[in-house]
Amino acid sequence: MNLAQQIPLFFNSTNVRFLFQTWLQRLALRTSAALQPALADALAERLFLTPPPARRNDALHDLSDGRSATLMHRGRRLALWHWGPEDAPAVVLAHGWGGRAAQMRHFVYPLRAAGFRVVVYDQPAHGRSEGRLSGLPDFAAALGRIVEKTGDVRAVVAHSLAGPALAYAIANGLALESVVLVSPPSDLVGYSRRFARWYRMPEQLRSAMQAAIEERFGVRWACFELERLAPHLRARALVIHDAEDRQVPFHQGLRIARVWAGARMLRTRGLGHTRILSNDEVVRAAADFVSGRSQVTERAADSLPAPIY
Repeated sequence: MNLAQQIPLFFNSTNVRFLFQTWLQRLALRTSAALQPALADALAERLFLTPPPARRNDALHDLSDGRSATLMHRGRRLALWHWGPEDAPAVVLAHGWGGRAAQMRHFVYPLRAAGFRVVVYDQPAHGRSEGRLSGLPDFAAALGRIVEKTGDVRAVVAHSLAGPALAYAIANGLALESVVLVSPPSDLVGYSRRFARWYRMPEQLRSAMQAAIEERFGVRWACFELERLAPHLRARALVIHDAEDRQVPFHQGLRIARVWAGARMLRTRGLGHTRILSNDEVVRAAADFVSGRSQVTERAADSLPAPIY
């Protein structure tokens, strides 16, 4: 293949397109910050609330054996899939930021075998659900709507940023017997600072972005800090986190487990932030915990060493 043939393939590469788009976004932020700071604030807010595009391996046919449906929520359709008889108690599966319902499908059959019906859905502005912008308040409200519509929901399995949304929903009246938090973050401001570093945003712009998002939703970010919410929540909790998670460090999940009364902790290794969702040990532990067949491990506060910072 000659150079003329290689160039189109190079620029069609997903990684190259992503890096080029990131470069353009950094340039737009830097230029607007210098010339029109208010525009930079708006661009940063929109960028933060826009989910990343679907990856090619997020195959919708992975859910083709479930019964598909849609649910209207605040003027947007949410896409959902469900399995099992309507008179069985239910478990809801909630994916994280930039994820898809299909990522949670490995939990379906262990939970079905334990006697539950299972509901999984695309978060607002993700996958086949409608919308272009979303945030944690959207996640929490959508979860509440799904639980209300489903009825007799006993537990929720939440991945990543769906964890703080779940905790916020429980703190505001959502009644559940148990929860499983997979790779949950305990530091949302820290998350936004990593986001800001990637886009080369100065702290002043990041802070203005946070204030704009809080004003948009009418909720302060502190209300979603899982480490602050956990001591006041009474649902049985299992935290599952990988020791080599590069997106949400393990010590964040450990801190949550330690302050959630009676919480259990399952530490994995070598699964990272997303492969953990397809691990047989993880999905079996979640199903056993929700069904009450196993407590998985000792209480996190008593059995685990202090985190290394």
